[in-house]
Amino acid sequence: MPTRTEALKPASRWLRWVAWAAFAVTVPSAVWRVLMIVGLMPGTAELREFELADDHLVGYAYVFGLSVVQLATSFLTVGLASRWGVELMNRRVPRLPVIMVATLGGLAVTWLFTVSMTTQILTGHRPDAGHTHGTALVLMVACYAPIVLWGPLELLATYGYWRRRRATVPAPQLHGQRRQVVSGG
Repeated sequence: MPTRTEALKPASRWLRWVAWAAFAVTVPSAVWRVLMIVGLMPGTAELREFELADDHLVGYAYVFGLSVVQLATSFLTVGLASRWGVELMNRRVPRLPVIMVATLGGLAVTWLFTVSMTTQILTGHRPDAGHTHGTALVLMVACYAPIVLWGPLELLATYGYWRRRRATVPAPQLHGQRRQVVSGG
Protein backbone atom coordinates (compact mmCIF):
# COMPACT_ATOMS: atom_id res chain seq x y z
CA MET A 1 0.00 0.00 0.00
CA PRO A 2 1.44 3.43 -0.87
CA THR A 3 2.70 5.61 1.92
CA ARG A 4 1.06 8.94 2.63
CA THR A 5 3.71 10.89 0.69
CA GLU A 6 3.39 8.57 -2.30
CA ALA A 7 -0.38 8.98 -2.33
CA LEU A 8 -0.04 12.77 -2.37
CA LYS A 9 2.52 13.09 -5.15
CA PRO A 10 1.46 15.77 -7.62
CA ALA A 11 -0.27 14.85 -10.84
CA SER A 12 1.74 15.00 -14.02
CA ARG A 13 1.28 17.94 -16.35
CA TRP A 14 -0.42 15.82 -19.02
CA LEU A 15 -2.91 14.44 -16.48
CA ARG A 16 -3.82 17.94 -15.29
CA TRP A 17 -4.27 19.06 -18.89
CA VAL A 18 -6.43 16.06 -19.82
CA ALA A 19 -8.61 16.36 -16.68
CA TRP A 20 -9.27 20.07 -17.25
CA ALA A 21 -9.90 19.41 -20.96
CA ALA A 22 -12.51 16.77 -20.02
CA PHE A 23 -14.32 19.44 -18.03
CA ALA A 24 -13.84 22.17 -20.64
CA VAL A 25 -15.40 20.19 -23.50
CA THR A 26 -18.69 20.00 -21.58
CA VAL A 27 -19.03 23.72 -20.91
CA PRO A 28 -20.09 25.01 -24.37
CA SER A 29 -23.09 22.68 -24.73
CA ALA A 30 -24.27 23.33 -21.16
CA VAL A 31 -24.05 27.10 -21.65
CA TRP A 32 -25.74 26.90 -25.06
CA ARG A 33 -28.57 24.81 -23.61
CA VAL A 34 -29.23 27.24 -20.74
CA LEU A 35 -29.08 30.28 -23.02
CA MET A 36 -31.49 28.56 -25.41
CA ILE A 37 -34.07 27.67 -22.76
CA VAL A 38 -34.14 31.17 -21.25
CA GLY A 39 -34.53 32.72 -24.70
CA LEU A 40 -31.10 34.35 -25.01
CA MET A 41 -29.87 32.26 -27.93
CA PRO A 42 -30.96 33.90 -31.20
CA GLY A 43 -32.57 31.59 -33.74
CA THR A 44 -33.72 28.98 -31.23
CA ALA A 45 -37.25 30.20 -30.43
CA GLU A 46 -38.80 27.24 -32.27
CA LEU A 47 -36.65 24.76 -30.31
CA ARG A 48 -37.43 26.56 -27.05
CA GLU A 49 -41.17 26.33 -27.72
CA PHE A 50 -40.75 22.64 -28.56
CA GLU A 51 -38.82 21.97 -25.31
CA LEU A 52 -41.34 23.90 -23.17
CA ALA A 53 -44.51 22.72 -24.96
CA ASP A 54 -45.88 20.25 -22.41
CA ASP A 55 -44.97 21.87 -19.11
CA HIS A 56 -42.77 24.94 -18.72
CA LEU A 57 -41.68 24.06 -15.20
CA VAL A 58 -40.62 20.55 -16.22
CA GLY A 59 -38.85 21.89 -19.32
CA TYR A 60 -36.86 24.48 -17.37
CA ALA A 61 -36.06 22.00 -14.59
CA TYR A 62 -34.91 19.39 -17.11
CA VAL A 63 -32.63 21.73 -19.06
CA PHE A 64 -31.13 23.41 -15.99
CA GLY A 65 -30.80 20.06 -14.18
CA LEU A 66 -29.16 18.41 -17.17
CA SER A 67 -26.66 21.25 -17.48
CA VAL A 68 -25.82 21.22 -13.76
CA VAL A 69 -25.38 17.42 -13.71
CA GLN A 70 -23.25 17.55 -16.86
CA LEU A 71 -20.94 20.23 -15.47
CA ALA A 72 -20.76 18.72 -11.98
CA THR A 73 -19.92 15.23 -13.17
CA SER A 74 -17.40 16.49 -15.70
CA PHE A 75 -15.77 18.63 -12.99
CA LEU A 76 -15.20 15.48 -10.94
CA THR A 77 -12.64 14.54 -13.59
CA VAL A 78 -10.52 17.46 -12.35
CA GLY A 79 -10.35 15.58 -9.03
CA LEU A 80 -8.38 12.84 -10.76
CA ALA A 81 -5.55 15.33 -11.17
CA SER A 82 -6.09 17.30 -7.96
CA ARG A 83 -5.18 16.86 -4.34
CA TRP A 84 -8.88 16.46 -3.42
CA GLY A 85 -9.00 13.36 -5.63
CA VAL A 86 -6.41 11.74 -3.38
CA GLU A 87 -7.14 13.29 0.00
CA LEU A 88 -10.45 14.86 1.01
CA MET A 89 -11.05 16.44 4.42
CA ASN A 90 -7.76 14.97 5.72
CA ARG A 91 -8.78 11.43 4.74
CA ARG A 92 -7.27 9.40 1.97
CA VAL A 93 -9.71 8.70 -0.85
CA PRO A 94 -9.79 4.97 -1.66
CA ARG A 95 -8.48 4.58 -5.19
CA LEU A 96 -10.40 1.52 -6.36
CA PRO A 97 -13.93 3.01 -6.09
CA VAL A 98 -12.72 6.21 -7.79
CA ILE A 99 -11.18 4.24 -10.64
CA MET A 100 -14.27 2.07 -11.02
CA VAL A 101 -16.72 5.01 -11.04
CA ALA A 102 -14.51 7.09 -13.35
CA THR A 103 -14.11 4.18 -15.77
CA LEU A 104 -17.84 3.44 -15.82
CA GLY A 105 -18.59 7.16 -16.21
CA GLY A 106 -16.06 7.47 -19.01
CA LEU A 107 -17.54 4.47 -20.80
CA ALA A 108 -21.08 5.83 -20.30
CA VAL A 109 -20.35 9.28 -21.73
CA THR A 110 -18.30 7.72 -24.54
CA TRP A 111 -21.37 5.68 -25.43
CA LEU A 112 -23.79 8.60 -25.07
CA PHE A 113 -21.87 11.28 -26.92
CA THR A 114 -19.07 9.74 -28.94
CA VAL A 115 -20.92 6.69 -30.21
CA SER A 116 -24.69 7.12 -29.86
CA MET A 117 -25.06 10.85 -30.58
CA THR A 118 -22.62 10.70 -33.50
CA THR A 119 -24.38 7.63 -34.93
CA GLN A 120 -27.79 9.28 -34.61
CA ILE A 121 -26.59 12.43 -36.36
CA LEU A 122 -24.95 10.43 -39.14
CA THR A 123 -28.22 8.54 -39.69
CA GLY A 124 -30.25 11.78 -39.89
CA HIS A 125 -31.64 12.03 -36.35
CA ARG A 126 -30.94 15.50 -34.99
CA PRO A 127 -30.97 16.22 -31.23
CA ASP A 128 -32.91 19.44 -31.90
CA ALA A 129 -35.57 17.53 -33.89
CA GLY A 130 -35.01 19.90 -36.82
CA HIS A 131 -36.12 23.02 -34.94
CA THR A 132 -32.86 24.97 -35.38
CA HIS A 133 -31.66 26.39 -38.71
CA GLY A 134 -29.01 28.62 -40.26
CA THR A 135 -26.50 30.38 -38.04
CA ALA A 136 -28.19 29.09 -34.88
CA LEU A 137 -27.67 25.52 -36.09
CA VAL A 138 -24.01 26.20 -36.89
CA LEU A 139 -23.52 27.65 -33.39
CA MET A 140 -25.33 24.69 -31.80
CA VAL A 141 -23.13 22.21 -33.66
CA ALA A 142 -20.00 24.18 -32.68
CA CYS A 143 -21.08 24.08 -29.01
CA TYR A 144 -21.99 20.38 -29.03
CA ALA A 145 -19.08 19.06 -31.15
CA PRO A 146 -16.48 19.18 -28.34
CA ILE A 147 -18.58 16.93 -26.09
CA VAL A 148 -17.71 13.90 -28.25
CA LEU A 149 -14.26 14.09 -26.59
CA TRP A 150 -15.60 13.95 -23.03
CA GLY A 151 -15.63 10.15 -22.68
CA PRO A 152 -12.22 9.49 -24.23
CA LEU A 153 -10.67 12.30 -22.14
CA GLU A 154 -12.36 10.94 -19.00
CA LEU A 155 -10.94 7.48 -19.68
CA LEU A 156 -7.48 8.91 -20.36
CA ALA A 157 -7.61 10.90 -17.11
CA THR A 158 -8.72 7.75 -15.27
CA TYR A 159 -5.70 5.91 -16.64
CA GLY A 160 -3.48 8.76 -15.46
CA TYR A 161 -5.09 8.63 -12.00
CA TRP A 162 -4.54 4.87 -11.85
CA ARG A 163 -0.86 5.35 -12.75
CA ARG A 164 -0.56 8.12 -10.16
CA ARG A 165 -2.18 6.04 -7.40
CA ARG A 166 -1.09 2.49 -8.27
CA ALA A 167 0.42 0.57 -5.42
CA THR A 168 4.17 0.60 -5.30
CA VAL A 169 6.44 -0.99 -2.80
CA PRO A 170 9.27 1.36 -1.91
CA ALA A 171 12.74 -0.11 -1.79
CA PRO A 172 14.13 -0.50 1.75
CA GLN A 173 16.22 2.46 2.82
CA LEU A 174 19.59 1.51 4.24
CA HIS A 175 20.73 5.11 4.88
CA GLY A 176 24.34 4.32 4.12
CA GLN A 177 24.44 1.33 6.42
CA ARG A 178 25.58 -2.04 5.20
CA ARG A 179 23.94 -5.21 6.27
CA GLN A 180 26.29 -7.39 8.12
CA VAL A 181 26.08 -11.09 7.79
CA VAL A 182 26.76 -12.76 11.09
CA SER A 183 28.23 -16.18 10.71
CA GLY A 184 27.80 -18.79 13.29
CA GLY A 185 31.29 -20.03 13.41
